[in-house]
Amino acid sequence: MTEFYFAEGLVFVITTEADKFNAYKLSDNLMKKKLIACVNFNNVESHFWWEGEINKSKEVQLIMKCKKENLNEVCLNISKTHSYETPEIVYFPVSSSNHYYNWVSSI
Repeated sequence: MTEFYFAEGLVFVITTEADKFNAYKLSDNLMKKKLIACVNFNNVESHFWWEGEINKSKEVQLIMKCKKENLNEVCLNISKTHSYETPEIVYFPVSSSNHYYNWVSSI
């Protein structure tokens, strides 16, 4: 039986955008700069406090995968180019298979 090895050093970065146009624009910017290796898009419904009221909105969630060393630059780029005044920027370290880690690291 073959052993399965795991690697650390990857980060998931999550944000939401108002629509697919803005989500694609944001992710294309990060991908062209080779700051992220890939991104997944999910249609979500968000409920949140904004300016003293509960709001409900349909949004596009982006789950981006990047190397840990790119995290600061990814977050700065999101802050600068996001369509929202106060964008959600959530990130957390993840472990992956060595093969996946090597692929992300090659970008």
